[in-house]
Amino acid sequence: MRAPPLLKMIGFSLLGNSSLVVQPMIVGGLVDNLHFTERQAGFVASVELSGLSLGMLLLLGVAQWVPRSVLAGLAIATVVAANVSACLVHQFELMLIVRFVAGFGAAMALAVFLAMGASQPCPEDTFAVVNAISIAYSGVFSPIAPVILAVWRLPGLFLILAGVALLMFPLVSGLDIAAHSTGQPSLSPSTAANTKVARYPAQVVMLLMMMALLYTGHGAVWAYQQRIGVGLGLPVEEIGKWIGLSMLIGGVGGSLAAWRVSMRLGRMWPQLLSLSISSVAAILLVNGTTPTLFAVACGLIALSWFYGLPYQMGLLAAFDPRGRANMAGIVMTTGGSSAGPALAAVLVGYAGHVAIGALAATCYVLSLLLVLPSVIGRQRAITVEGS
Repeated sequence: MRAPPLLKMIGFSLLGNSSLVVQPMIVGGLVDNLHFTERQAGFVASVELSGLSLGMLLLLGVAQWVPRSVLAGLAIATVVAANVSACLVHQFELMLIVRFVAGFGAAMALAVFLAMGASQPCPEDTFAVVNAISIAYSGVFSPIAPVILAVWRLPGLFLILAGVALLMFPLVSGLDIAAHSTGQPSLSPSTAANTKVARYPAQVVMLLMMMALLYTGHGAVWAYQQRIGVGLGLPVEEIGKWIGLSMLIGGVGGSLAAWRVSMRLGRMWPQLLSLSISSVAAILLVNGTTPTLFAVACGLIALSWFYGLPYQMGLLAAFDPRGRANMAGIVMTTGGSSAGPALAAVLVGYAGHVAIGALAATCYVLSLLLVLPSVIGRQRAITVEGS
């Protein structure tokens, strides 16, 4: 019996995000187990995201012509091979190459998920549900990761990531059938004309720039979140617990709130709320002096991140239901996510962790200034279409 489309979307979302959800623990393991410097570990995180970004960029023009089952199979094989190879690597340069390949495999998995998700009748709701489950997975994995690192070190973590990828093989069956039934929405000529990305070049470009800036901030904070906790003197196990709980409570809660509220608040208020909270949380994270403040900051970061994400992905899908804008958005988010740890790696050597909070908050404020014109432009287009 073939898995339903929602299960397939969840599976390939998990596969595409698997290594990213434990990236703070991988960064910590590179420092503690392989004795990389914090700067080197940050560059490894950045390069993995660069692989994901470049993969999405290359797939942007060809993913629609490659059978989804082929793309999914290649994604699984690449992620497994990269993570198994990472178990044998101890040198900085080789680790950069291996994690770049892992990021490229994740890009293929996300391309499958995005093509399916963007074509759903209400993409905001679909992305919210899938995100909630993906974040719950992250919330469960994060507290376990320090235990895995303590017992089996980095190879144990990489082998579990490879095992997660292997679990997705049963979901490959029927993907091409799902593409015919749900992959491309049937649009009337007038609706098709109104949803072409080319009709909204300014708003789409600004939205994509916003996604890049937003994830520059997210990437900087996420990659160094574990090290910020260590800087406060917190035990690694406690840091993993707080990051995991922040994902389970804040991340899942934010996604479920987006799903329940759906479009009742429109698209503007969710952006205002999520980006404002993100700015406050980033400053609180790097300036807090107690475990309680660290835990609260982690929760607010997860809440704001994953409450706003379904609306951002839904806005891209509204401009282009065929999923190309969403894939372009992933190029920008992964590009930003790779730039974030790299910038943070440079700044942390000069100004410490406080500079990471300042960088992230600046990115969030600029993101808000960029996203509002796209929201307003899309709302005007809907008004014109309905009149």
